[in-house]
Amino acid sequence: MKKLYYAVRVLRHWLLRKPLPIWTVWVTDLPDQLHSRRIYVAGEDGYLWYAAMLCPCGCSATLYMSLMPEGRPRWQVTEAQDGTITLDPSVWRTIECKSHFFLQKGLVEWCQSPRQ
Repeated sequence: MKKLYYAVRVLRHWLLRKPLPIWTVWVTDLPDQLHSRRIYVAGEDGYLWYAAMLCPCGCSATLYMSLMPEGRPRWQVTEAQDGTITLDPSVWRTIECKSHFFLQKGLVEWCQSPRQ
């Protein structure tokens, strides 16, 4: 049933020419291989530990964002009615690809970096 729902969702976004949101997967353990277009939120019993995803720029780096209140830096996850999530604040890699983006309702919104 999930595959049918996902297929309808993809078709609808393609027909309307809208970008396809990143799919949220709630887990207790991170899978061995992450899939692009997915963000994995790990936690248990109402406690969220971290969010993980492949870098949306395509460099295949795994990004980990701490969701634990005592962690620094830490991010906050907000789930929308349609199952997409918003991650706050932005994600900014300071090494390698230097990607900087917001995840708003499952959509990646790229930030303009100042020229150095």
